[in-house]
Amino acid sequence: MEENKNNLPPSPHQSLKDRVEGQVAMLMNGKPLEAFDSYFSAAVMMFANNDLFASDAKEGRRKQEPYITSAVSIIGRITDVNIVESQNICVFRNLSRFKTADDTEYQINGLSWQKWEMGYVVEERYYDGELMQKLLSDGILENPGILLT
Repeated sequence: MEENKNNLPPSPHQSLKDRVEGQVAMLMNGKPLEAFDSYFSAAVMMFANNDLFASDAKEGRRKQEPYITSAVSIIGRITDVNIVESQNICVFRNLSRFKTADDTEYQINGLSWQKWEMGYVVEERYYDGELMQKLLSDGILENPGILLT
């Protein structure tokens, strides 16, 4: 795995649970870019509804940054966090809201599944719409490992 160039290495005393909780805290505080820079590997693979979204962190940040920086306020709401340390994965719902300068408010309704290695997200799969609903019906929140098969 390529060394993370986004931030300092994680503390050897931090468990996967600590790292995921740190990321979630940043998201809840309306700091998604800071969370991305702190917790995503430079070599992360990102998917949106099973389609490749970005093949590394640089591309992923470049694609997400215009949307995030257009927000004048972000109200983070992350729910249903499930961390499976034995598989180095986690899943959570993102129900955050943000408002743009023209006073338009947007509601996110998504599901994030992440695989972690050496303290960083190396794969993220984001789902929304019908595919998210199917995964929720299949029990992904209780068993995030279903995406490993």
